[in-house]
Amino acid sequence: MAQYEAGDKLRNFKTFIESCVGDEIAQTLTSQMKNISLGLDSQSLGNGCQLMRLRYHARLAFNNFPHLTYSPAVLFANVGAWLMDHDPDREMAAVLNNPMIEMTAVDETHSTIVIDVEFEEPVSVTEDAAGPIYWRGKQWRIDTYEIWVAETLGDFTTGRR
Repeated sequence: MAQYEAGDKLRNFKTFIESCVGDEIAQTLTSQMKNISLGLDSQSLGNGCQLMRLRYHARLAFNNFPHLTYSPAVLFANVGAWLMDHDPDREMAAVLNNPMIEMTAVDETHSTIVIDVEFEEPVSVTEDAAGPIYWRGKQWRIDTYEIWVAETLGDFTTGRR
């Protein structure tokens, strides 16, 4: 299993956008996380726990984006397409704002493009005696783990007659 790191969505989003625009344009791209907040709503999920939810604003910025060579409309469409395909939490977290894009002309052939996206993602932990996180009297490490989902429901009663 891959090690979870804060900002997984930002990292994956940036990698996708870099692949869309190509190496030369990608060299002008920077990214950052800001306005980080922690949703302290832990829950046990069998093989580990969701410690909290991390919400943050991701900013991707292109300096000297060649808007005559690569269409900004294609860039913007790829931003929306990736979010719809790879961020299912957006639909459940109705309070996430839609992406905002600022485009400012530098000259006739280049622009500065800033893309702001709000993300929310779980911070998952598993017990680890040598882990660096101390929570509920135990040590944990940040990690992803398999979540087991019931496939059948056994006999039960509702308490109703």
